[in-house]
Amino acid sequence: MTPEPLRYSILGTCVTRDAADVGRAPLGRPVKYFSRTRIQSIVSPPTPIDPAEISTENPFDRRVILNEHRKTAAQTLPRLDHPLVVDLGDERLRMVHTGHGIVTATSAFKKDFLGRSGQRKVQEDTELRADGPFAEACHRFAALLRPDQKVIVHRTFWATREADGSPVARLAESERHNAWLAPAYDLFIRALGPRAAVVSMPEELRVPDPYNRWGHEPFHFVTEYHDYLAAQIRALLTAPAHARV
Repeated sequence: MTPEPLRYSILGTCVTRDAADVGRAPLGRPVKYFSRTRIQSIVSPPTPIDPAEISTENPFDRRVILNEHRKTAAQTLPRLDHPLVVDLGDERLRMVHTGHGIVTATSAFKKDFLGRSGQRKVQEDTELRADGPFAEACHRFAALLRPDQKVIVHRTFWATREADGSPVARLAESERHNAWLAPAYDLFIRALGPRAAVVSMPEELRVPDPYNRWGHEPFHFVTEYHDYLAAQIRALLTAPAHARV
């Protein structure tokens, strides 16, 4: 008998998404997938948008822009009846306040919308204060979810070494992002409380794959990374409720 497909959704990057279809035992397709967004953007008010103003024909990029403006994630996540898997890899992206609310400034967004009247920069919470905008957004995000919503937090970081032990080409950028991500994950997990189950990846698996389908970057990893991640997520998805972290 064919096993029932795993039911889960993803809020995060392709690093988590690849566990769905890469490796020896992928998880299978998620029910919902929200990407290229930031926590502060998700909990921000929507911004009116005319889809005809989006020039890109790439369906994924179009969907991201529409989701960001309409805050589709904030409308969808409270209604999930299955676990949510989250990583904070997209927190590296810039944010723009449109005059209505915050959106994540992806490259496709910048092409059509950046610099419009009424826009302003969003101050980055580089110090990650306990009372700062990121921490406050984490609590608002947690409040969106059902009290019994299971959230699997995939603590993914950037690679600092290649497979041969040499430093990655963007070492300073990797170290800067990792220094921000570590306390950011702590704040996010703290806001979720007992709903959070954490997957911490072994550092030795955080190795860039020069042949990765998304390109050779310090956040696109070898197949073994995704094998391990898929196994950890599967164990949490299939464990009896009383046995979960």
